[in-house]
Amino acid sequence: MTRREAPVIIDARAAARREIGGVERVTMEMAARLPRLRPDRYAVMQPPGAFAYRAGHLWEQALLPAAARQARVIYCPANLAPAVSSRTVVVINDLAALRHPSWYSPVYASYQQQILPLLARRARLVIAPSEFSRLELAEGLGLNPERIAVVPHGVDGRFSPSADSEVVRRAYGLERPYVLVVGTRIARKNLASLATARARLREHGLELVSVGSGRAYMRPGEAPPMRALGYVDDKDLPGLYAGALALTMPSLYEGFGLPVLEAMASGVPVVAANRTALPETCGDAALLVDPDDGEALADALLKVTGDEPVRERLIERGLQRSALFSWDRSARLTDEVISQVLEQDEPIVPRLRSTPANPATPRTGVAVSTIIVNHERRDLLQICLESLERALGAVDENTELIVVDNGSRDGSAELVRERFPAVKVVALDRNEGFAGGVSRGIDKAQGEWIAVFNNDTTIEPDAVAVMLEAGRLHPRVGAVAAQMRFADRRDVLNSAGLELDRLGIAADRLVGKRVDNHGPRMPYEVFGATGGAAIFRRDMLKQVGGFDESYFAFFEDADLAWRAHSHGWRALYAPEAVVYHHHSATAQHGSPAKLYLVGRNRVRTLAKNATAGMLLVNGPWMLAYDAAYVAFASVSGRTLAPLRGRLRGLRDWRTYR
Repeated sequence: MTRREAPVIIDARAAARREIGGVERVTMEMAARLPRLRPDRYAVMQPPGAFAYRAGHLWEQALLPAAARQARVIYCPANLAPAVSSRTVVVINDLAALRHPSWYSPVYASYQQQILPLLARRARLVIAPSEFSRLELAEGLGLNPERIAVVPHGVDGRFSPSADSEVVRRAYGLERPYVLVVGTRIARKNLASLATARARLREHGLELVSVGSGRAYMRPGEAPPMRALGYVDDKDLPGLYAGALALTMPSLYEGFGLPVLEAMASGVPVVAANRTALPETCGDAALLVDPDDGEALADALLKVTGDEPVRERLIERGLQRSALFSWDRSARLTDEVISQVLEQDEPIVPRLRSTPANPATPRTGVAVSTIIVNHERRDLLQICLESLERALGAVDENTELIVVDNGSRDGSAELVRERFPAVKVVALDRNEGFAGGVSRGIDKAQGEWIAVFNNDTTIEPDAVAVMLEAGRLHPRVGAVAAQMRFADRRDVLNSAGLELDRLGIAADRLVGKRVDNHGPRMPYEVFGATGGAAIFRRDMLKQVGGFDESYFAFFEDADLAWRAHSHGWRALYAPEAVVYHHHSATAQHGSPAKLYLVGRNRVRTLAKNATAGMLLVNGPWMLAYDAAYVAFASVSGRTLAPLRGRLRGLRDWRTYR
């Protein structure tokens, strides 16, 4: 296979640069590892050295897209991509130049403000290195978060406690013990905040040493308060790390923070800023401090260099933390993202409808167990079951239908036994809620897949078959969401799966939008599936623990989706699987009971699933949103149920955290 015949071209312009920073490292690693992972998929295109810097823009914007015109995807790992191409998968590490343009030259900041939104809009998919960056890109560039995949960076085996530090120390004249700073000397690295730390370290015979280019921009009047080695050869970095007493990264803004992992892998304790992506990258393996507090930085550095129990604890945790990140893992995750893009180019569901999923190996046992949880809605339940019998009849495999009756007193269970004798009935003495009801149904189910529908839905005849086919497209698909429409407005969407925003709110996608009969018809990835009309892989439910019965009702599907996502499972939305929903027919819309449960379970879901970085960055906005919602409900609805629910969730925070 020649480079021009490869399905995916890797834009390796950044790898041609002589000085290696973060984006250069990512590009070099991906350009080396992806072709080894799939030689038949990837080829690398890299300009001559003369085109590595400013002239490289011409190569990237004009020559690269022309040379890669036969490729299905151009993978661009270094923040930039050909603007003329709509076939790109682009890695955007952060929005520092858009959020804080004063940190950069006016020309660079202006260019970034123009080019990044354009590249993101035209890309097939955007990759961010952290959840912080994913949310930043979604908000700052106006992207749907579902179009942004998170692929953390890695660290390689060169960085280890056994790296030879003595040769490097002699080469750079590092005679005294030192604390290391790694990164270009630009304003966001916040090196001026280390002035106090340098003075106090010198009192203890320690030196503060920085490594990184000084070509970029400091804030006016600033000078680095340390010994600056400037750019050092990449081969010397492992030894510089291994010889350091500690690494500090007081940055005001980071999309990932690669040096903290390299230091941890080198057995070096880390002091880092408690902002942006650094808490997410560091986990519990670093001391996190306010980067604007010079005294706090100094105190933390003296602690990690002089307090032996603290040093040992951070070194051990750092080695464990860094072991979770590798460039091979980054390459595998990137390849999965690109596979998703390549798969979307083909009409997946129509093709599978005419071809059995595995004709050589007939399936045995029960393929789908369908569970309906009911409480006091005999009238709607009958309509739902009649539609489900037709839908399950369209599945060419064994199926079963289970009704879990949550202590109804309206004769619902008797109706099912009389009119639907093939349906299994699980009659409970009391109302155990939606999550509890589904769990009781799963206890009785035998299927490879568990389909769940609200008792107030009407299911189109081919919906279950379409969802089952979509679920079998990939072994990591754990859930498939149907297209839910309002029963009284059949051209209006009720749900197209779940989406998650930066405030931790998981909501129905496209709710209230008109059905687009000319939009995508094949399944595509979403954050999760709403519990009102979905099919779940039993293996996924078993691994992540199923629905949390303590929720009773509301947000249990969002919690499940978040946990599944954290375990690496995917969810798909199948637009051709149509279900009609009598919205909130069972739980009255806007009732105090519903508002209480929604408030409590929203807080509970954040406690269980939100990362420390997400809470740190977006916590103030979350509080502002919830305060505004509670105030609105108390005035317009004259109810304090949302407040009582949230307060209960906060009281339970530690239980679920």
